[in-house]
Amino acid sequence: MSMVLHRLRSGLIYSQAFAEFLESKHNIESIGHPGDVLHLDYVRCSQGDLSGQEWCQLTWISGAQAPTEHRHQIGGTEVYIHKQAIRGLKNRLLHFDGTNVVVKQ
Repeated sequence: MSMVLHRLRSGLIYSQAFAEFLESKHNIESIGHPGDVLHLDYVRCSQGDLSGQEWCQLTWISGAQAPTEHRHQIGGTEVYIHKQAIRGLKNRLLHFDGTNVVVKQ
């Protein structure tokens, strides 16, 4: 089965599976986070024991702290991604493998 991919104007690539995962997470958790927006953060270690490893974190952030110019639509879900994280994710693929969110080059 082929993977359906999408691309934001910023260069971030995501799979349909990732978009569906985000939508599911939003639908389940949003009731406990009125006025908040999902926040996608990206970490890539350049030194130390975790050098070369990369991962994403999904948390909730107050809508007042999430500027609209850094909000993106991934599938049907609005997500705040800081410009530094967008730079790091440019031309990388976000995918949900059924268990974890993975970042691929």
